[in-house]
Amino acid sequence: MRDKTYERAWPLTTIPHLFIGKKPAAVLFGTERIEVKTWREVYAAVLKRCNDDPQGHEMLMYLRNKAAGKIRVFISDNPDGMTRPYKIDTELYGEVHYGTETLMHILVNHLLKPARFDCSNVSIILRS
Repeated sequence: MRDKTYERAWPLTTIPHLFIGKKPAAVLFGTERIEVKTWREVYAAVLKRCNDDPQGHEMLMYLRNKAAGKIRVFISDNPDGMTRPYKIDTELYGEVHYGTETLMHILVNHLLKPARFDCSNVSIILRS
């Protein structure tokens, strides 16, 4: 008996709770597919795409040290004080020490929306 793996695309803006327990395979930006294996890689791929846009970069730089939770910032100009920093760009680090649901919620609601990043063309490919 062969092990069959099926893939299904979900919009990035899907309720993050639905991603719990699922494994990402790729991020789709329109028709461009970027392979990923973890939710942290999803976060990194999407945030890097936002940062590649000049307006997105400017907004992310503005959000540094301002977008924060109860304990630590979500995005910063340096890794100090972060549990698990991920370098996005020079003087731009994102905190990735969160579970799937929280990480995706932070990405979409606390970083991409304030940065005015268009999420309508971004999908997550899940393995099942």
